[in-house]
Amino acid sequence: MTNQTLQSVIFSSQSFPTIMASVTLSVLAGYLLSPLREVSLEKLISFLWDYLSSSPSPSSPDEAEKQQQLKDSLEALEDAKLNVKLMQGRIMRLFQKHKQNVRVVGLHNKLKDVGYDIQDLESEMKYMELERKVQEINKAEEEEEEEEGDSTTSSRFTGKRSFPFRLPTAFLSKKKRRLPASSQSSSLSTDEDIVRQVTSILKQIKSIESKLKEETMLEELFDQITLNGVYDPREHHFTQNERVTTSSTNERKIYGRNDEIQRLIEFLTGPNVNNGNVSVVPIVGMGGIGKSTLAQFTFNNREIKNYFDKKAWICVSNHFDRYRITKEMLHVISPNVQCCSTSNLDFLERELQRHLTGKKFLLVLDDIWSDEWQWLLAPLQSSQAQVIKIIVTCRDPMVLRSMDERNKIILKGIDHQEYWSLFLNCAFVENNPDNYSRKLHDIGRRMVKKLMGSPLAAKTVGKLLGRDLTEKHWNAVLESDLWKLKTDAHDIMPALALSYYHLPPHLQPCFVYCSLMRYHYFEMEELIYMWIANGYIHESGINSKTMHDIGEEYYHGLLAMGFFDKVDSTKVKMHDLMHDLAQLVSHGEICIYNRGKDEKLSKNVRHVYAQGLIDLGLVCETNNLRTLVLKQVGGMSPFLNREAFKRVRVLVIIDHNMQELPDDISHLKHLQYLDLLRTSIKSIPESLCGLYQLRVLKLPQYLLTLPSQVHSLINLEILDTLNRKNGLMCTQLRNLNKLRGWLSIVSLEIIRNKKEATKVKLNERRHIKELNLHWNIDKVDRCKHVVQEEVLEGLQPYPNLEQLYIEGYMGSKTPSWLMTPALQKLQKLYLFKCRNWACLPAALGLLASLKILHLNDIGNITIECYDSMPEMFPSLEQLELRRATVSFKSMSSSSRSLTTPGRSKLFPRLQNLTVEECDEVNGLLLPKLSTLEMLILKDSYGFQSQVPRCLQNLTSLTSIRLFFIKGLKTEPTTEIGAQHQQEGQILPNLKFINIKCCEDKSFMQDLLLCVPSLKRLILSECSPVSLPAVGHLSFLQEIVLEEVELTLEDLAPVFPSLKRLQIWKKSTIIFQNVPSSVTTQIFHSCFPCLDYLYIQECDEVNGLQWPISFQLPQCLYGLSSVTTLYLHKAKITIFPMEVMATLHALYRLDLVNCSELLSVEGLHALPSLRYLIISRCPKFSWGMEEMPTLCGIDITYCQDLESLPAWLHRLPSLMYLRIYECPKFDSLPMGGLPSSLGTLEIIECDRGLMERCQQEQSPEWLMIQHIPNRRYIAKNL
Repeated sequence: MTNQTLQSVIFSSQSFPTIMASVTLSVLAGYLLSPLREVSLEKLISFLWDYLSSSPSPSSPDEAEKQQQLKDSLEALEDAKLNVKLMQGRIMRLFQKHKQNVRVVGLHNKLKDVGYDIQDLESEMKYMELERKVQEINKAEEEEEEEEGDSTTSSRFTGKRSFPFRLPTAFLSKKKRRLPASSQSSSLSTDEDIVRQVTSILKQIKSIESKLKEETMLEELFDQITLNGVYDPREHHFTQNERVTTSSTNERKIYGRNDEIQRLIEFLTGPNVNNGNVSVVPIVGMGGIGKSTLAQFTFNNREIKNYFDKKAWICVSNHFDRYRITKEMLHVISPNVQCCSTSNLDFLERELQRHLTGKKFLLVLDDIWSDEWQWLLAPLQSSQAQVIKIIVTCRDPMVLRSMDERNKIILKGIDHQEYWSLFLNCAFVENNPDNYSRKLHDIGRRMVKKLMGSPLAAKTVGKLLGRDLTEKHWNAVLESDLWKLKTDAHDIMPALALSYYHLPPHLQPCFVYCSLMRYHYFEMEELIYMWIANGYIHESGINSKTMHDIGEEYYHGLLAMGFFDKVDSTKVKMHDLMHDLAQLVSHGEICIYNRGKDEKLSKNVRHVYAQGLIDLGLVCETNNLRTLVLKQVGGMSPFLNREAFKRVRVLVIIDHNMQELPDDISHLKHLQYLDLLRTSIKSIPESLCGLYQLRVLKLPQYLLTLPSQVHSLINLEILDTLNRKNGLMCTQLRNLNKLRGWLSIVSLEIIRNKKEATKVKLNERRHIKELNLHWNIDKVDRCKHVVQEEVLEGLQPYPNLEQLYIEGYMGSKTPSWLMTPALQKLQKLYLFKCRNWACLPAALGLLASLKILHLNDIGNITIECYDSMPEMFPSLEQLELRRATVSFKSMSSSSRSLTTPGRSKLFPRLQNLTVEECDEVNGLLLPKLSTLEMLILKDSYGFQSQVPRCLQNLTSLTSIRLFFIKGLKTEPTTEIGAQHQQEGQILPNLKFINIKCCEDKSFMQDLLLCVPSLKRLILSECSPVSLPAVGHLSFLQEIVLEEVELTLEDLAPVFPSLKRLQIWKKSTIIFQNVPSSVTTQIFHSCFPCLDYLYIQECDEVNGLQWPISFQLPQCLYGLSSVTTLYLHKAKITIFPMEVMATLHALYRLDLVNCSELLSVEGLHALPSLRYLIISRCPKFSWGMEEMPTLCGIDITYCQDLESLPAWLHRLPSLMYLRIYECPKFDSLPMGGLPSSLGTLEIIECDRGLMERCQQEQSPEWLMIQHIPNRRYIAKNL
């Protein structure tokens, strides 16, 4: 470095504080670099060597010169390879020392840009390689066809298999496709482009290297100045606050953790969990969730203080220091020990052991970040201490490896009610929350949903809200991104950022990428392939793991460390706080575009999620777009050949109005992930088949055809469609050797023989987990059944298969691969419309993993079983038989049964059994299925006769559905309960009964007397049912009656747990023995906890019948717990105020087809009514009294409605108003609309009103201009 250069660097360092103040978004943002995928030249160099080695010998001086330039560039890349690796390490080390050095951050970003350029060139080379492979494969297959003379097959599938078009495969807009040696000009052009791009990459690397040397020299200079005792010019600006905890806490109360505290106290004061003297209890959870606070409250608990002789609290934090921790423990146990001067760890550990003898010792190791803490266990376990209990708090469960985790406490978000109390305390502090408006509380509740139940988040946001207890301020905070709020070192975002900081570098970009879809649940497969497409995952060269396997490890790693919330086994979501953290560290590379809020896109944005219609011209202004998610699409075609689109790796289109995919999609040759699931596209253009790098293709449900050249997508791994019958034909599969997951093969009826079927090579496709095989039953000629048997034989899958679906197979034989237990991983087997299939072999019953077996429209089939085996279908949990005659037959020549006393060999673990429209089911004894939990019988006369006799044995049954059960008889000797005198001994676990069209009322009555755990009861179109007593139905929560008469004979029937009551279509509840003196109280006293009441089309006394005619709405009197009331076709005219005033909790009222309703006067007496829905009530009118609690009004199909009440503008909480299909509605209320209104919809009402609403400065327009969401559509004439 020259003196002049050094002086300029020193000058820049002196002005550095000013630069920092202007460019740093926040202190926190400066601590976090955007993630950097590993920048490596290895792969690019390998591609270039392959390219050179396959190039023909130069045939002209110009061509020789170009190839020499390419070789020189390649050698320069080889020389730069090591430097690139070293630069990454140097940049990270400089950043670790001073996290807000903007020059280092700038170098980091420049290196990232180089990485993107390298990735682009690698992708170009990969595309050329795949294109060459496709051409070679097509050529070889054409030659093979010519040799075989198979003209029939060729004509059947659009002639030749080479592409019917020429794709633009240039590097940039003017580049040409690399062709065979005969095309010299295109080869020269390609070589020129490669040299130009390599030269650009090398130039950038040299520039970064030069600036990095200057920065390193400056760093050494500063280090020398500091070493000489001179003021460090970096110190003031780069100080990082280290989080340190102690056992002391300022919290007066801990919210929502009482169970965890009690569990900790029991563990700490209880016996050791193993034979040693040391026991550990880990507390695991994300940052800010309250791990340290929980440990502090337990540490200071009086019972704990009295139990232990000594206690030590040690904050471990980022840097594990075994010497320091041991020394601190020794100092706590024996403060008088003189060990300050020693640096001998062994001496300290021996002293620690000596002073622990006979003592009870509690140790808290707070904020652990690595598994090094386990080194502390050896000296403790070797001591003669009476008992040692250790509390460890950590975020990453991986630091607990090799530990017994039975005592692990995983902290999640605090329970909602407790969290709300904490939030109110943090926001209002000394102020009384009840003194503030309900709307302020509603804003607070919406804010609480964003905070993950995190105590630290409640304190951070609550403190901010508490500065100004107004709706305007709270709304501003609610609508802002949390990471933009000013924070200090003890707020929530720094706490979460620390978790990100400790993420392994390879997981950081994966996490940040997930912020792209804020309101989205991620499927594991979806995430993994998006990561792969963006280059975040690389194949391991040291083992056989695929990129998908590595992606699964990444996914589970982020899930385990709390960066995702688990939804189910394959789906996760990202919480708002984590999303905001990811947005923070993306430094603008990820943009969620909102039309109206955002005017343009940053040129450096890499990933865009457009939540509404976006001008694609804005997208064209970006430099390096990688991901594009469009929720609404205009015209795409003019933009797809623009430079910005050509680099896109992931394209997701969510627009059900999109019906056509443009041919220009072929320009996106880097595309690896294309999701069209949520479109209405009917066909895919052939040009898409030139996207050779495509790994994932998701297609819509209504797609009619696939491109004939789809076999050219040789990199394709996932082909997904919502319509499982939209599969591939065998000829389309021939080159798709990487497919994994689900595969559907259709039109199998056109395959002529086994040889053609075996060409698909299903037995080599190890990654196919779900296989669907379809014959079109309408096109199958009966004489070809033997051919179908050969074809199915040739479609033998790989043994890894987990699910098999076969439809329309008309052969009678079982393929040999189903006659052996080869498919040991098979979990689900579905046979549909296989009407000639005669027999399922006994080997099927030996498959240890088979859990689901469905036989639908199968004809007459026999299922063979081995008598000699102790169990058949040992793991089967679900059996469905529909429209079939099924026989279970022993393979033994003897007459030995498939059952043993009290137990069935057949289906010993069956949980769900469905039998629908089956003429006969032979050999399956229902009483022996003792593990059965759910039974569904529908219109199966030959099987349903077992029901009355079997129920007494099905003690595990939790759900029973009986439909169209006619002719069912219960004889005295076999009647339910005949062998059991005590109530509740028959079906102790039955929780759900659904019976439709049952004529045997004695069966139903007996059944209802033997179900003490029943929670849901549905009776439809059945004979009248009487219940002499209901006291045993204390757990019943829901009753649904449709065309049923239910008589309650109790003097005082009570359903103490009933929450939902639905009375449909001429159903009646008869309170037979209730005295007339209590009729006004009967509904309330019978259903004290009723929450939801639905009454529809009940002509006879509105569905209720008692000794006197007691009509609606009087019968509603006293239903103080009902929150939702739905009245459909009820004979009701008015609402008496004295009745309405007793419905204290009524939150929502639906009035539908109440033709006699005259007025809603009286509803103002409902103290809690929030939502009023009125539909098809032609005579109703508004009352004079306002309803001040309303938040939403929905009026539909009211033919005579002309206006809204004059008091509407005085409703302080009204947020939603919709008027739909009310043709006479022609004016807004004179007083206007309330200021709180957020959404107004007036649809298909008076046309003149619609026009005035859209005319600026009209009275109507002035009334609605303050409403943010307006929708008004005039009725078409």
